[in-house]
Amino acid sequence: MNTEELEERLADAERVLTLHGKRLEKLEEREIPAPPQIDEAHDYGAQFEELKALIQRHDLGVQALQIYAQIDSFRDTITKLPKVLPVRHHHHFEDRSRGFVIGSIVCLLAAAISVGLCLSLYRENSRLRENDIKNRMIRQTYPDAGHWVDSVYYLNPEEAERRVRQLESKGPDL
Repeated sequence: MNTEELEERLADAERVLTLHGKRLEKLEEREIPAPPQIDEAHDYGAQFEELKALIQRHDLGVQALQIYAQIDSFRDTITKLPKVLPVRHHHHFEDRSRGFVIGSIVCLLAAAISVGLCLSLYRENSRLRENDIKNRMIRQTYPDAGHWVDSVYYLNPEEAERRVRQLESKGPDL
């Protein structure tokens, strides 16, 4: 900040202080109204005497003894309570949970079926992979035999299966 801004702020502060001073002078010139004077105090003695008579009519000592007896019986009852209360658990399914139970059983069955199918398909794929490797080895080693097997199978698959059974029943020719 430069000096001009500081002088301007100082002048504003002086103006505000002078306005406050004028307001204070006006407030001091006002007259303060005196509090209202109480001519005579009201006599509450009769009412106090009536309250005192009502209190004396009721014997508070008897009520205190009754309260003390109740507290004592509560204390005895509490000390007789066992430290650990026996709790019986009762588990059951409500009608509202029937859908959840059926849904979870269906999910478990679906999971079991899918796991079984996956294992079955895994074994089948392993067997097919072995046969694929065997057929590829035969085609690489004996290309004419591989070509002959393919042509016989593709022309008549039922005849090829019958022929394989017939050859298997004869046994290997060594």
